[in-house]
Amino acid sequence: MADTLESIGQEVHFLYLQQPLRNSDVSMQQHWQERLHVFRGLAPASFIHRLKRKLLRISGRMFGLNLSVDSYFDPACARYLDRVLAQHQFDVVIVSYIFYSRLLEILPDSVLKVIDTHDVFSDRYRLYREHGQPGEFFSTGRVEEAKALERADAVLAMQEKDQSHFASLTSKPVRVVGHLAQTVPNVLSDEPLSGNGILFVGGPMRINVHGVTWFIDHVLPGVRGAVPDAELWLVGGVSDQIRGRIPGVRRFGFIDDLGDSYRKAAVVINPQQFGTGLSIKSIEALQYGRPLVTTESGARGLEEADGSALLTAGSADEFRDLIISLLRSPPSRSALGRAAAEFARRYYQRNVESLAGLVNSAISRRSS
Repeated sequence: MADTLESIGQEVHFLYLQQPLRNSDVSMQQHWQERLHVFRGLAPASFIHRLKRKLLRISGRMFGLNLSVDSYFDPACARYLDRVLAQHQFDVVIVSYIFYSRLLEILPDSVLKVIDTHDVFSDRYRLYREHGQPGEFFSTGRVEEAKALERADAVLAMQEKDQSHFASLTSKPVRVVGHLAQTVPNVLSDEPLSGNGILFVGGPMRINVHGVTWFIDHVLPGVRGAVPDAELWLVGGVSDQIRGRIPGVRRFGFIDDLGDSYRKAAVVINPQQFGTGLSIKSIEALQYGRPLVTTESGARGLEEADGSALLTAGSADEFRDLIISLLRSPPSRSALGRAAAEFARRYYQRNVESLAGLVNSAISRRSS
Protein backbone atom coordinates (compact mmCIF):
# COMPACT_ATOMS: atom_id res chain seq x y z
CA MET A 1 0.00 0.00 0.00
CA ALA A 2 2.82 2.40 0.85
CA ASP A 3 4.38 1.94 -2.58
CA THR A 4 1.03 2.58 -4.23
CA LEU A 5 0.45 5.75 -2.21
CA GLU A 6 3.87 7.02 -3.22
CA SER A 7 3.18 6.16 -6.87
CA ILE A 8 0.16 8.51 -6.82
CA GLY A 9 2.25 11.37 -5.43
CA GLN A 10 1.79 11.06 -1.66
CA GLU A 11 4.49 11.38 0.97
CA VAL A 12 4.18 8.34 3.24
CA HIS A 13 5.44 7.89 6.79
CA PHE A 14 5.54 4.46 8.42
CA LEU A 15 4.95 3.92 12.12
CA TYR A 16 6.19 0.45 13.10
CA LEU A 17 4.56 -0.79 16.30
CA GLN A 18 5.47 -3.66 18.60
CA GLN A 19 8.76 -4.43 16.87
CA PRO A 20 10.59 -7.51 18.26
CA LEU A 21 13.36 -6.12 20.42
CA ARG A 22 16.17 -8.02 18.71
CA ASN A 23 15.23 -7.15 15.13
CA SER A 24 17.45 -4.91 13.04
CA ASP A 25 16.04 -1.73 11.51
CA VAL A 26 18.81 -1.31 8.95
CA SER A 27 16.87 -2.26 5.80
CA MET A 28 13.80 -0.33 6.87
CA GLN A 29 15.87 2.73 7.73
CA GLN A 30 17.53 2.63 4.32
CA HIS A 31 14.15 2.56 2.59
CA TRP A 32 12.12 4.95 4.76
CA GLN A 33 14.93 7.19 6.10
CA GLU A 34 13.47 10.03 8.19
CA ARG A 35 9.92 8.84 7.40
CA LEU A 36 10.32 5.73 9.58
CA HIS A 37 9.04 5.90 13.17
CA VAL A 38 9.70 2.83 15.34
CA PHE A 39 7.95 2.19 18.65
CA ARG A 40 9.69 -0.23 21.02
CA GLY A 41 7.92 -1.01 24.25
CA LEU A 42 10.90 -0.82 26.60
CA ALA A 43 9.13 0.49 29.68
CA PRO A 44 8.09 -2.03 32.39
CA ALA A 45 4.42 -1.40 31.60
CA SER A 46 5.02 -2.33 27.95
CA PHE A 47 6.68 -5.59 28.95
CA ILE A 48 3.67 -6.38 31.10
CA HIS A 49 1.37 -5.67 28.13
CA ARG A 50 3.56 -7.89 25.94
CA LEU A 51 3.22 -10.76 28.44
CA LYS A 52 -0.53 -10.25 28.66
CA ARG A 53 -0.83 -10.40 24.87
CA LYS A 54 1.06 -13.67 24.74
CA LEU A 55 -1.13 -15.19 27.45
CA LEU A 56 -4.27 -14.00 25.68
CA ARG A 57 -3.11 -15.49 22.37
CA ILE A 58 -2.41 -18.84 24.02
CA SER A 59 -5.77 -18.78 25.81
CA GLY A 60 -7.59 -17.83 22.62
CA ARG A 61 -6.03 -20.72 20.71
CA MET A 62 -6.58 -23.27 23.46
CA PHE A 63 -10.14 -22.41 24.43
CA GLY A 64 -11.54 -20.75 21.30
CA LEU A 65 -12.11 -17.34 22.81
CA ASN A 66 -13.28 -14.03 21.42
CA LEU A 67 -10.96 -11.35 22.79
CA SER A 68 -11.55 -7.69 23.45
CA VAL A 69 -10.71 -5.69 20.34
CA ASP A 70 -8.20 -3.70 22.42
CA SER A 71 -6.59 -6.71 24.10
CA TYR A 72 -3.40 -6.43 22.01
CA PHE A 73 -3.11 -2.67 22.50
CA ASP A 74 -0.26 -1.07 24.45
CA PRO A 75 -1.17 2.46 25.65
CA ALA A 76 2.48 3.44 25.28
CA CYS A 77 1.95 3.22 21.49
CA ALA A 78 -0.52 6.09 21.72
CA ARG A 79 1.92 8.22 23.69
CA TYR A 80 4.58 7.57 21.04
CA LEU A 81 2.14 8.55 18.27
CA ASP A 82 1.41 11.77 20.14
CA ARG A 83 5.09 12.67 19.88
CA VAL A 84 5.10 11.91 16.15
CA LEU A 85 2.02 14.09 15.63
CA ALA A 86 3.76 16.95 17.40
CA GLN A 87 6.45 16.92 14.71
CA HIS A 88 4.44 16.13 11.56
CA GLN A 89 1.11 17.07 10.03
CA PHE A 90 -0.82 14.35 8.20
CA ASP A 91 -3.86 14.41 5.93
CA VAL A 92 -4.63 10.71 6.34
CA VAL A 93 -3.71 8.11 8.96
CA ILE A 94 -4.27 4.46 8.03
CA VAL A 95 -4.20 1.93 10.86
CA SER A 96 -3.66 -1.72 10.00
CA TYR A 97 -6.00 -4.15 11.79
CA ILE A 98 -8.87 -3.37 14.12
CA PHE A 99 -6.86 -4.21 17.25
CA TYR A 100 -4.81 -1.01 16.84
CA SER A 101 -7.91 1.14 16.27
CA ARG A 102 -7.56 2.93 19.62
CA LEU A 103 -4.77 4.94 18.02
CA LEU A 104 -7.40 6.73 15.97
CA GLU A 105 -8.93 8.26 19.10
CA ILE A 106 -5.98 10.61 19.64
CA LEU A 107 -5.95 12.02 16.11
CA PRO A 108 -7.24 15.55 15.42
CA ASP A 109 -10.49 15.96 13.50
CA SER A 110 -8.59 17.42 10.54
CA VAL A 111 -7.08 13.99 9.82
CA LEU A 112 -8.99 11.37 7.82
CA LYS A 113 -8.93 8.27 10.03
CA VAL A 114 -8.91 4.97 8.16
CA ILE A 115 -8.83 1.33 9.27
CA ASP A 116 -7.33 -1.14 6.83
CA THR A 117 -9.12 -4.21 8.17
CA HIS A 118 -7.25 -6.91 6.19
CA ASP A 119 -9.69 -9.52 7.43
CA VAL A 120 -12.95 -10.23 9.24
CA PHE A 121 -12.36 -11.08 12.90
CA SER A 122 -15.91 -11.50 14.24
CA ASP A 123 -16.17 -15.02 15.70
CA ARG A 124 -13.18 -16.10 13.62
CA TYR A 125 -12.38 -18.95 16.01
CA ARG A 126 -15.64 -20.67 15.02
CA LEU A 127 -14.46 -21.03 11.43
CA TYR A 128 -11.41 -22.95 12.62
CA ARG A 129 -13.48 -25.06 15.00
CA GLU A 130 -15.84 -26.07 12.19
CA HIS A 131 -12.85 -27.57 10.34
CA GLY A 132 -11.35 -29.27 13.38
CA GLN A 133 -8.52 -26.74 13.74
CA PRO A 134 -7.41 -24.76 16.79
CA GLY A 135 -7.91 -21.02 16.56
CA GLU A 136 -5.16 -18.89 15.05
CA PHE A 137 -4.18 -15.21 15.19
CA PHE A 138 -7.10 -13.13 16.51
CA SER A 139 -10.84 -13.44 17.05
CA THR A 140 -13.32 -11.00 18.57
CA GLY A 141 -17.07 -10.48 18.79
CA ARG A 142 -19.29 -8.45 16.46
CA VAL A 143 -19.90 -5.76 19.09
CA GLU A 144 -16.15 -5.35 19.65
CA GLU A 145 -15.42 -5.27 15.92
CA ALA A 146 -18.11 -2.65 15.46
CA LYS A 147 -16.58 -0.54 18.25
CA ALA A 148 -13.27 -0.54 16.41
CA LEU A 149 -14.83 0.44 13.08
CA GLU A 150 -16.74 3.35 14.63
CA ARG A 151 -13.44 4.93 15.62
CA ALA A 152 -12.62 5.51 11.94
CA ASP A 153 -13.91 7.93 9.34
CA ALA A 154 -13.62 5.27 6.64
CA VAL A 155 -13.02 1.51 6.50
CA LEU A 156 -11.07 -0.47 3.92
CA ALA A 157 -12.21 -3.99 3.07
CA MET A 158 -10.22 -6.48 1.02
CA GLN A 159 -13.19 -7.77 -0.96
CA GLU A 160 -16.94 -7.31 -1.48
CA LYS A 161 -18.12 -9.93 1.04
CA ASP A 162 -16.01 -8.31 3.73
CA GLN A 163 -17.46 -4.95 2.71
CA SER A 164 -20.99 -6.28 3.30
CA HIS A 165 -19.99 -7.64 6.70
CA PHE A 166 -18.42 -4.39 7.88
CA ALA A 167 -21.30 -2.33 6.49
CA SER A 168 -23.64 -4.36 8.73
CA LEU A 169 -21.60 -3.30 11.78
CA THR A 170 -20.94 0.40 11.19
CA SER A 171 -22.45 3.52 9.71
CA LYS A 172 -19.03 4.60 8.44
CA PRO A 173 -18.35 4.27 4.69
CA VAL A 174 -16.67 1.01 3.68
CA ARG A 175 -14.52 1.03 0.55
CA VAL A 176 -13.06 -2.05 -1.18
CA VAL A 177 -9.31 -1.87 -1.74
CA GLY A 178 -7.90 -5.29 -2.52
CA HIS A 179 -4.30 -6.47 -2.57
CA LEU A 180 -2.06 -3.79 -4.06
CA ALA A 181 0.64 -5.45 -6.13
CA GLN A 182 1.25 -5.18 -9.85
CA THR A 183 1.77 -7.97 -12.34
CA VAL A 184 5.33 -9.26 -12.28
CA PRO A 185 7.28 -8.51 -15.48
CA ASN A 186 9.53 -10.99 -17.24
CA VAL A 187 7.83 -14.03 -15.75
CA LEU A 188 4.96 -14.73 -18.11
CA SER A 189 6.02 -16.25 -21.41
CA ASP A 190 4.02 -16.44 -24.60
CA GLU A 191 5.56 -19.85 -25.25
CA PRO A 192 3.54 -22.87 -24.09
CA LEU A 193 4.65 -23.95 -20.62
CA SER A 194 6.38 -27.32 -20.27
CA GLY A 195 6.95 -29.66 -17.34
CA ASN A 196 4.53 -30.99 -14.76
CA GLY A 197 5.38 -29.16 -11.55
CA ILE A 198 2.37 -28.16 -9.40
CA LEU A 199 3.34 -25.21 -7.19
CA PHE A 200 2.02 -24.17 -3.80
CA VAL A 201 3.55 -21.16 -2.04
CA GLY A 202 2.61 -20.51 1.57
CA GLY A 203 3.62 -20.06 5.17
CA PRO A 204 3.24 -22.51 8.07
CA MET A 205 -0.26 -21.36 9.05
CA ARG A 206 -2.84 -24.02 9.84
CA ILE A 207 -5.10 -23.02 6.93
CA ASN A 208 -2.24 -23.76 4.53
CA VAL A 209 -1.23 -27.04 6.18
CA HIS A 210 -4.84 -28.20 6.28
CA GLY A 211 -5.34 -27.40 2.57
CA VAL A 212 -2.09 -28.98 1.40
CA THR A 213 -2.77 -32.12 3.44
CA TRP A 214 -6.21 -32.37 1.82
CA PHE A 215 -4.63 -32.01 -1.62
CA ILE A 216 -1.99 -34.69 -0.93
CA ASP A 217 -4.58 -37.11 0.44
CA HIS A 218 -7.44 -36.57 -2.00
CA VAL A 219 -6.13 -35.01 -5.23
CA LEU A 220 -2.46 -35.75 -5.86
CA PRO A 221 -2.77 -39.57 -6.15
CA GLY A 222 -5.34 -39.21 -8.93
CA VAL A 223 -3.24 -36.61 -10.74
CA ARG A 224 -0.15 -38.83 -10.63
CA GLY A 225 -2.21 -41.79 -11.78
CA ALA A 226 -2.98 -39.90 -14.99
CA VAL A 227 0.31 -37.94 -15.25
CA PRO A 228 2.98 -40.06 -13.51
CA ASP A 229 5.73 -37.42 -13.53
CA ALA A 230 3.55 -34.74 -11.93
CA GLU A 231 5.03 -33.34 -8.71
CA LEU A 232 3.77 -31.08 -5.95
CA TRP A 233 6.32 -28.36 -5.16
CA LEU A 234 6.02 -26.80 -1.71
CA VAL A 235 7.69 -23.41 -1.28
CA GLY A 236 7.78 -21.40 1.94
CA GLY A 237 7.25 -22.26 5.59
CA VAL A 238 4.55 -24.82 4.80
CA SER A 239 7.33 -27.14 3.60
CA ASP A 240 8.42 -27.87 7.18
CA GLN A 241 4.88 -28.69 8.28
CA ILE A 242 4.29 -31.54 5.82
CA ARG A 243 6.32 -34.39 7.27
CA GLY A 244 7.44 -37.78 6.05
CA ARG A 245 8.45 -39.05 2.63
CA ILE A 246 5.52 -38.64 0.26
CA PRO A 247 5.73 -39.82 -3.36
CA GLY A 248 5.53 -36.89 -5.76
CA VAL A 249 6.09 -34.18 -3.13
CA ARG A 250 9.18 -31.94 -3.15
CA ARG A 251 9.91 -29.42 -0.40
CA PHE A 252 11.90 -26.30 -1.27
CA GLY A 253 11.38 -24.24 1.88
CA PHE A 254 12.36 -20.58 1.66
CA ILE A 255 13.99 -19.55 -1.59
CA ASP A 256 15.62 -16.35 -2.82
CA ASP A 257 13.98 -16.16 -6.24
CA LEU A 258 10.26 -16.81 -5.96
CA GLY A 259 9.80 -15.80 -9.58
CA ASP A 260 11.97 -18.74 -10.67
CA SER A 261 9.54 -21.18 -9.02
CA TYR A 262 6.60 -19.54 -10.75
CA ARG A 263 8.41 -19.59 -14.08
CA LYS A 264 9.11 -23.32 -13.85
CA ALA A 265 5.73 -24.43 -12.51
CA ALA A 266 3.14 -25.75 -14.94
CA VAL A 267 0.21 -25.10 -12.59
CA VAL A 268 -0.20 -23.15 -9.36
CA ILE A 269 -2.69 -24.35 -6.75
CA ASN A 270 -4.42 -22.93 -3.70
CA PRO A 271 -6.26 -25.86 -2.07
CA GLN A 272 -7.34 -24.08 1.13
CA GLN A 273 -10.62 -25.39 2.49
CA PHE A 274 -11.60 -22.44 4.65
CA GLY A 275 -10.55 -18.92 5.49
CA THR A 276 -11.61 -15.30 5.64
CA GLY A 277 -10.57 -12.14 3.88
CA LEU A 278 -8.77 -12.36 0.55
CA SER A 279 -6.37 -15.18 -0.29
CA ILE A 280 -3.17 -13.34 -1.19
CA LYS A 281 -1.54 -16.48 -2.57
CA SER A 282 -4.27 -16.67 -5.24
CA ILE A 283 -3.70 -13.03 -6.18
CA GLU A 284 0.04 -13.64 -6.32
CA ALA A 285 -0.36 -16.50 -8.79
CA LEU A 286 -2.39 -14.23 -11.05
CA GLN A 287 0.17 -11.43 -10.76
CA TYR A 288 2.84 -13.85 -11.94
CA GLY A 289 0.62 -14.78 -14.87
CA ARG A 290 0.31 -18.43 -13.95
CA PRO A 291 -2.55 -20.87 -14.49
CA LEU A 292 -4.26 -21.20 -11.10
CA VAL A 293 -6.56 -23.94 -9.81
CA THR A 294 -8.16 -23.22 -6.45
CA THR A 295 -11.15 -23.91 -4.23
CA GLU A 296 -14.17 -21.72 -3.60
CA SER A 297 -12.45 -20.51 -0.44
CA GLY A 298 -9.25 -19.71 -2.35
CA ALA A 299 -11.23 -17.70 -4.91
CA ARG A 300 -12.92 -15.44 -2.34
CA GLY A 301 -13.03 -11.92 -3.70
CA LEU A 302 -11.95 -13.10 -7.15
CA GLU A 303 -15.19 -14.73 -8.26
CA GLU A 304 -15.39 -12.59 -11.40
CA ALA A 305 -12.17 -14.24 -12.63
CA ASP A 306 -13.51 -17.79 -12.29
CA GLY A 307 -13.53 -19.66 -15.58
CA SER A 308 -11.52 -17.03 -17.42
CA ALA A 309 -8.43 -16.07 -15.38
CA LEU A 310 -8.52 -18.89 -12.83
CA LEU A 311 -10.28 -22.21 -12.36
CA THR A 312 -12.32 -23.08 -9.26
CA ALA A 313 -12.99 -26.65 -8.16
CA GLY A 314 -15.93 -27.61 -5.98
CA SER A 315 -14.64 -31.06 -5.04
CA ALA A 316 -11.49 -33.16 -4.92
CA ASP A 317 -12.46 -34.95 -8.12
CA GLU A 318 -13.03 -31.69 -9.96
CA PHE A 319 -9.73 -30.32 -8.64
CA ARG A 320 -7.96 -33.44 -9.96
CA ASP A 321 -9.61 -33.28 -13.37
CA LEU A 322 -8.82 -29.58 -13.86
CA ILE A 323 -5.14 -30.12 -13.08
CA ILE A 324 -4.89 -33.16 -15.35
CA SER A 325 -6.51 -31.23 -18.18
CA LEU A 326 -4.03 -28.34 -17.81
CA LEU A 327 -0.99 -30.62 -17.51
CA ARG A 328 -1.98 -32.36 -20.74
CA SER A 329 -2.49 -29.08 -22.64
CA PRO A 330 0.41 -26.59 -22.57
CA PRO A 331 -1.47 -24.19 -24.89
CA SER A 332 -4.41 -24.10 -22.45
CA ARG A 333 -2.05 -23.39 -19.58
CA SER A 334 -0.39 -20.58 -21.50
CA ALA A 335 -3.75 -19.02 -22.45
CA LEU A 336 -4.98 -19.19 -18.86
CA GLY A 337 -1.74 -17.61 -17.65
CA ARG A 338 -2.10 -14.69 -20.05
CA ALA A 339 -5.70 -14.18 -18.93
CA ALA A 340 -4.53 -14.28 -15.32
CA ALA A 341 -1.95 -11.54 -15.89
CA GLU A 342 -4.49 -9.35 -17.68
CA PHE A 343 -7.02 -9.79 -14.88
CA ALA A 344 -4.34 -8.95 -12.27
CA ARG A 345 -3.49 -5.77 -14.17
CA ARG A 346 -7.13 -4.61 -14.21
CA TYR A 347 -7.62 -5.66 -10.59
CA TYR A 348 -4.60 -3.65 -9.46
CA GLN A 349 -5.68 -0.56 -11.37
CA ARG A 350 -9.17 -0.71 -9.90
CA ASN A 351 -7.76 -0.90 -6.37
CA VAL A 352 -5.35 1.98 -7.02
CA GLU A 353 -8.23 4.15 -8.19
CA SER A 354 -10.27 3.26 -5.11
CA LEU A 355 -7.43 4.12 -2.74
CA ALA A 356 -6.59 7.31 -4.63
CA GLY A 357 -10.21 8.42 -4.43
CA LEU A 358 -10.15 8.06 -0.66
CA VAL A 359 -6.88 9.94 -0.22
CA ASN A 360 -7.88 12.73 -2.61
CA SER A 361 -11.12 13.24 -0.73
CA ALA A 362 -9.14 13.90 2.46
CA ILE A 363 -6.83 16.37 0.75
CA SER A 364 -9.80 18.17 -0.83
CA ARG A 365 -11.48 18.37 2.57
CA ARG A 366 -8.44 20.04 4.12
CA SER A 367 -8.06 22.58 1.27
CA SER A 368 -11.75 23.56 1.24
